[in-house]
Amino acid sequence: MSNGTGVSPGDRNRNARVARLRALVPVCNAIVGIDLADVKQMVVATDHDSKVLARKTFRCRAWDLGAALEGRPSGPRRRVGGGDGGV
Repeated sequence: MSNGTGVSPGDRNRNARVARLRALVPVCNAIVGIDLADVKQMVVATDHDSKVLARKTFRCRAWDLGAALEGRPSGPRRRVGGGDGGV
């Protein structure tokens, strides 16, 4: 059945839900979405119109994603050479 508008009830519900979520986040902030999988994680930053601002893929387990986002190695640390251990 068609109601003549071309917009299904599911589309209207989704659009209303997205509008409520957009009202919660200030326009000056970005929205970050994380897709967790077994060994390949995807992180995406978008604006309020769902325009992708940045995208990054990590090949690590989900529980290692925190270390990957911070830029540090996720495995056990090894000392290379002498000195005080570095940064």
